[in-house]
Amino acid sequence: MSTIKVKTISEKVLYQRSENVTKFDSELRNLVKNMFDTMYNERGVGLAAVQIGVLKRVMVIDLEDSGFIKGTFINPVLVEQSEEIQIGEEGCLSIPGVVAQLKRPRWIKIGYQDIFGEPKTVEGENLLARAFLHEMDHLDGKVFIDLLEPDIRKEVEPQINIIKKGGTIADGTRPDYRKNK
Repeated sequence: MSTIKVKTISEKVLYQRSENVTKFDSELRNLVKNMFDTMYNERGVGLAAVQIGVLKRVMVIDLEDSGFIKGTFINPVLVEQSEEIQIGEEGCLSIPGVVAQLKRPRWIKIGYQDIFGEPKTVEGENLLARAFLHEMDHLDGKVFIDLLEPDIRKEVEPQINIIKKGGTIADGTRPDYRKNK
């Protein structure tokens, strides 16, 4: 098991746009393995490469316990989304202890490449759509708190400031979808 320290919002790398992957080789497979190991170690359900300091458009998700999928998604792009909105809680391994309600499309379709560079598409709804969009935001240099409604952002701002200063939230909560991880 090879884990890497997850970057927090106090680190500028999280706000940089990741580059497309062009080489589908053993180095990429090793990165993906390390990402899964790190995600499981942190009890997460998704992780973008930028969260471990690698500016590559790679994300991993494991929502099998919730009845969805587990997979590696390289160079993902949003193809289609529903007009219908869902509101749900989100948390982030890069903002430990902060959970907030966020609006997202209820359903999406993404295009991506698999670990061998083969083009694929996948659809997701509810939690899976949320996870895809959350990780894709990371690849574009955004974190979920950047997308919060102003009144919700104001509620979590004190916790965000603690983390930005390198602190931790002692009594931090976990989103419902991560409580059993």
